[in-house]
Amino acid sequence: MNAPVLFMALVFGVHIVAVNIGIALATVVPLLKRRAVRLGDKPLEEAARRLFRVYAATYALAGVMGTAFTVFLLSFYPEFVGIAGNIAMVPFGISVISILFHFFAIVAYWYGWGRFSEGFHDFVGWILMITAYTIPLGFRAVFAFLNTPQGLVLGEKASLDLVQALLNPTFLPLYLKSIAGALTFGFLFIAGVFAYKGLRQELSSVEKNLYHDCLKLAMAGLFAMMFLGPWYTVALVSTPVKFNNIFAGLGVALSAPTLSNYSWLFVLKMLLVAAQAWLLIQLLVPIRGAGAAFSQQGYKASIAAAAAAGLTVLTGEYLNAFSQYPYFVANAPLIADKLPEPYRTILGRSLNLENISPLAQDPMLYLVTALGIAVLL
Repeated sequence: MNAPVLFMALVFGVHIVAVNIGIALATVVPLLKRRAVRLGDKPLEEAARRLFRVYAATYALAGVMGTAFTVFLLSFYPEFVGIAGNIAMVPFGISVISILFHFFAIVAYWYGWGRFSEGFHDFVGWILMITAYTIPLGFRAVFAFLNTPQGLVLGEKASLDLVQALLNPTFLPLYLKSIAGALTFGFLFIAGVFAYKGLRQELSSVEKNLYHDCLKLAMAGLFAMMFLGPWYTVALVSTPVKFNNIFAGLGVALSAPTLSNYSWLFVLKMLLVAAQAWLLIQLLVPIRGAGAAFSQQGYKASIAAAAAAGLTVLTGEYLNAFSQYPYFVANAPLIADKLPEPYRTILGRSLNLENISPLAQDPMLYLVTALGIAVLL
């Protein structure tokens, strides 16, 4: 794997971890605030407000890294971006419009807190929450298309049959698995924030309740992953090259080429999932007493579980991306020869991740970008 791809992966990894935290926080904060107002619970409302500050910080980090990744992608693979942007304009458009609405919802929700009427502020909160799910909806539709280009129409101009694209067998399990993973990590992150505070001072009753509720919700998310993960694995039968790149090293392969071996990354991800499950069982099942989660050891275990969840998200994203290297479309080796000209030549060239712009070899690009990211942060 070439150095520019690894550099892009590093930037994308930071972006995706921050985004996953944001999905949970964009869900929790509006619901907590609404509940606090309904009950007249000022401490709960203040806790929601503090969590929103955390969300603003993670969103800023995600935005900076997402922008950097987009710049690198455009710089290194301009031909691919041009083709993919035209073909997948609708799913990209869903995500881009959602990002715009989400950004304005963040600003309005923060500055409208205590200023807007409760009804209108709740409305902004619903926009914040819904767009947190429609942003990855569009991108996961694109990622499913990059597994296998179902819905691709090769006429005078390449286009996308949106209905067929959404019926891609990998789309729904990939999207739902991603959301479940994001919520699991996000809830553990919130629990970890309270645990970090609990190591230094006594938590309030509101904070203790939120901390414990987040642990239970994380366990529910992990349970859902037990079904969604295998569903996506089965769906990858439609993408046999990617399937083999992940599982052939474990002795399971389909009738297709095997271009790499990322079974070790899959095993690492499963070990991280097992670590989360073990830690959550220790915290939630009264093996060591009913208050185990609120002890110093319990708080440390919660932080460890949050770290394991973050690494699970990271390794899962890398596994899904790296397992189709050196192609943007995982099934490219199976379909390239079947394409008519001129698409065979154009797509054969633009879908190759090793066909990189000479700009990627200029060290000044990385220096300037690193300085730009530092300034933005």
